[in-house]
Amino acid sequence: MADTKLPKISVVVTCYNCRDYIGDAIRSVARQTLRDFECVVVDDASTDDSAAVVHQLLDELADPRFSLIRLDKNVGQTGATRRGLAATQATFVCFLDSDDLWNDDFLERHLAAHLNETYAVGFTACNARLIDGQGALIAGCVYWFGKDRARVDRDQAFAPVDPARVPKLDATNGTARWETQTPYRLYTKRVVHWVWVSTSSMMFRRSLIDLVFPDDDEAFRLHMDFYIVVMAQMVAGSLLIDEALYSYRLHGRNGAADNPVLGGRLHLSSRNWGDTHGRMLDRMLSAMVRDRERFVLALGDRQYRRMVLRMRAARMGPLTGWILVVRSWLV
Repeated sequence: MADTKLPKISVVVTCYNCRDYIGDAIRSVARQTLRDFECVVVDDASTDDSAAVVHQLLDELADPRFSLIRLDKNVGQTGATRRGLAATQATFVCFLDSDDLWNDDFLERHLAAHLNETYAVGFTACNARLIDGQGALIAGCVYWFGKDRARVDRDQAFAPVDPARVPKLDATNGTARWETQTPYRLYTKRVVHWVWVSTSSMMFRRSLIDLVFPDDDEAFRLHMDFYIVVMAQMVAGSLLIDEALYSYRLHGRNGAADNPVLGGRLHLSSRNWGDTHGRMLDRMLSAMVRDRERFVLALGDRQYRRMVLRMRAARMGPLTGWILVVRSWLV
């Protein structure tokens, strides 16, 4: 097969008061083996000197692929991400948290997964290593990646992708050849619970993000990741890369800081995520009802009705929920 030209990738990095880590995050993007990308860093009106750190680093890099947007007013996670998206236009898009780090081949491996000849999915997701605030390794994986894999053999929620069908990318020449042997798992189950790591572990099709991205910045100042990922999974499914391609940092100021992890496997979080997830599901349902015409145009009426029923099932008790799930199978 002839070499194929690769699509461009957009990277959006949002930052709020993360001066200690933002430089390392940006450098991990600059080291990517896949070179055809654009990276927009959005400083969400930080009150420390994060913006100055970014500005100085971009001056040192002198790389036209990188740009900085400084916001005068804090708009939260969703608002900052929205402004970063507005400044990008590539076919695929990644979101990197300002305290996380990508492996050098992160973009290369994710794009290769998207371009496999077996399954087309809305987004790819990999496992992660855990590091502490000083960058020291805590664990080689995270417990929650594919956390229902114990049920895989029973319900076939994950299906294998033939490694021979995933391309080998020539990062120097910007071409692809299908000759790799990396394991992947297709995840098609229309779930409303979390089986991934974080949005830093993912690469999305831009058209999918445009469909599912929330339209209310204030309502989603936090937890935007749960909203867009669950919506994206319901719409298009995901492909899991069973390898740690980035480092997830645990420190005193990030959202996972109260989640002790033993060996990357046992989760002892004291936080009650049920209420948060419930609110997110309610907002998803509201958005789908409000924008029914747009979702039906993208998904078709049958898939749209299935999504609505499954989301409603997740908000009901076990019996009512199962009845709605069965109804979704019959739609």
